[in-house]
Amino acid sequence: MTKDFDTEDLPQSVKDWVAQGHAFDFNGHTVFVHSSGPTGKEGVLIVHGYPGSSWDWNNVIPPVAAQTRVVAPDMIGYGQSDKPLVGTYKENFSLMMQADMFEAVVAQERLETVVLVAHDMGQSVGLELMARQDAGKLPFRIKHAIVLNGSTMVDMVELSDMQKTFLAGPDVSATDRIPRDKIAAGMRDTYGPKCSNADEFLDCQAAQIRAKKGDLVMGQQIRYLAERKEFYDRWVGTLTGFRTAPMTVIWGTSDPIAIEAMADRIKLWRPATDVYKLAGVGHWPSLEAPEFITDTILHRLPAI
Repeated sequence: MTKDFDTEDLPQSVKDWVAQGHAFDFNGHTVFVHSSGPTGKEGVLIVHGYPGSSWDWNNVIPPVAAQTRVVAPDMIGYGQSDKPLVGTYKENFSLMMQADMFEAVVAQERLETVVLVAHDMGQSVGLELMARQDAGKLPFRIKHAIVLNGSTMVDMVELSDMQKTFLAGPDVSATDRIPRDKIAAGMRDTYGPKCSNADEFLDCQAAQIRAKKGDLVMGQQIRYLAERKEFYDRWVGTLTGFRTAPMTVIWGTSDPIAIEAMADRIKLWRPATDVYKLAGVGHWPSLEAPEFITDTILHRLPAI
């Protein structure tokens, strides 16, 4: 286990996940990268959401990696990547900077063509990569984009009480730690009624959030919602007008934040998009419906 990662008090499934990853340096920050599967120029790039991590994909990646390379970093401020406690949101956690980090990781992994899979906050990071491709400025090629629940259409978002509380605070790291059970409780409603393992998943997610004192920057990180407003035309324009590859949308219909109507708007504004709705699934399809997500990715691999 590399000294760069914080595995103290992690649930065993998360410890096992972290043990499979490696450290990557990006602009002085240590980034956790989970990469698996055969090496080659083609693969799958996973972009996780807030306040999750690459671990959210631990039941999806192994069967996909049996057929192709899968690369899943933790964004800066998330999971086992560095969580800077000094500085502003834009200095430490900007989605534009996160997109730069993904470019660097893809280059380090020597991938040239990917199926992009982007969820939640990562939906906007993925859309920035897609916008760069449409502009001819992406150094690798996205052959197919799979987009999951996320509120890039920030004008439609239904914020949770926890998100509202964080947004009301200052753009500095907090000083008081948030207990693991309180983090889990604050996220409980984001799971759908079909999920029987939500408590186990929430404990794992909360442990990853608290690693490296990440709970102290949760309030800063939520400012990605303001960045979505800043780049609304660019990212929503790409979500509804992506030109250079096919796009698939998968949406848990029981998501209380990224509501089902967002998927309907995407389909209305980009009719060519394949849209799949998962009844009874909430905000975390990769955890709540891993078999469906796995099959969707695998069926798009021949497109590479």
